Amino acid sequence: MTADDQRIYSEEEFALILRKAAEGASGSGTPGSSREGLTLAEMRSAAEQAGIDPALVEGAARMLDLRTRVSTFERVIGGALRHERDARFRVGLDAKGAARALSAVRLSTAFHSTDPGEASALGMMWKASGDGNVLSIVARPDAAGTSLSVVIDRRGTFLLTGVLTGLGMFMSLVVAAGIDSVAPSLTPWVAITGIGGACALARAFWTSSSTKAQELIDSLVEMVGRALASDEQER
Repeated sequence: MTADDQRIYSEEEFALILRKAAEGASGSGTPGSSREGLTLAEMRSAAEQAGIDPALVEGAARMLDLRTRVSTFERVIGGALRHERDARFRVGLDAKGAARALSAVRLSTAFHSTDPGEASALGMMWKASGDGNVLSIVARPDAAGTSLSVVIDRRGTFLLTGVLTGLGMFMSLVVAAGIDSVAPSLTPWVAITGIGGACALARAFWTSSSTKAQELIDSLVEMVGRALASDEQER
């Protein structure tokens, strides 16, 4: 093992290495080329040359694209109302693999459903709910292997959060009105502090729970990938 094998590269250096690898693979690094950046195909090619699963690059690109589509309203409240991730695996999906993936996701979450889900050679599908969230998982075989879509719809949770925040703001106004006769100069400050505190707590909760929802999606995608890999090894 040489000294170069043991060298630790920074994230910036790693990104540059991938870019140079992609330029070498696509021929886009020739003099006079004015195009900036890389296509997804070039990044996948560079990752494959670097020994990285191209599917991981594609997943990261899709997550980045999703973040860029977050609305101003969702940025203000601290998270999206709907989390979604698509993934592709270079593993075929048969009835046994679909059943294994369905069993894995059903046992790994706090979501509940009276629907047992569907698992066959045509794919796997399950829909469940929990804490106001609705989870939907769909896996289908395609020409490249298996496509997976995981969605968590959080509009129910957002509605409940909004109701509780409204109650907190109302209580702040009640308290402010109650001290108006005793200390009128403090009334507006009590109201503003109470309303601001209620909004801040709601946003902190939404931001934290949104992060957990995204982490759950990531874990479910990884879990389905492991189930498919195990099924392929058995075959």
